[in-house]
Amino acid sequence: MTRNTMLEAARRLPRSPIYGIGVCRVGDGFLDYEIGWDDLGRDTAWAHAQLLAAGVTADDHVLLTTPNHENPWLSPVVRALRQIGATYTPAETYNWDSARFLSVLERMPITVVIGLSEDTVDAVAAQNPDLAEVLGKVRLIWARPAARARLAAAGVDSALIALLGPALGLALPTAPGVLRVNGAEWAIRDSEGTLLLSSTDARKARITDVPAGISGRVTADGDTLLIEV
Repeated sequence: MTRNTMLEAARRLPRSPIYGIGVCRVGDGFLDYEIGWDDLGRDTAWAHAQLLAAGVTADDHVLLTTPNHENPWLSPVVRALRQIGATYTPAETYNWDSARFLSVLERMPITVVIGLSEDTVDAVAAQNPDLAEVLGKVRLIWARPAARARLAAAGVDSALIALLGPALGLALPTAPGVLRVNGAEWAIRDSEGTLLLSSTDARKARITDVPAGISGRVTADGDTLLIEV
């Protein structure tokens, strides 16, 4: 038996009616929502298009920092990296995993970092304050909002990545401070300065007016929502 025959046998097995259940924080509580298989497929296709537009190729080695509970947002990115053929290595976002982050960064030819967190940046800076030197060989960094602010203060360029309720926002290097959201899947409205996110009819789950957790001006470019933060 080979890996391919095992995968083929697994494909013939009945699968669950949904891909999974996501959980996002809403105020002081949490929202559980279903993610359909079709949702996953479209999310992966969208992530694939964003990564290609950013210049990620099969020659890249990606250091992806995300905890397991972010699977609803980052699993499509992982699947898109596989489709592109890029090599990727995972690490956690927490400060206690900064040693693994640095070890991978130092020993592997990392060219792209996705999901850099403030905890990681603070822990790395505590060991080597020269963040520009630490990240000097990385061509493209996607950093979370607080981490991006820390990198900017250190003179390191990065593009935004953010979890917006149940949706994922990614910026392109050409407009690193403008989050892009798939407008075919999600709708965002401004309510007295608060961005509220809802699912469209394309999604398995019906979600209405969940706080996006970020402030900014929302415009649309075709099926892409743009949040300028």
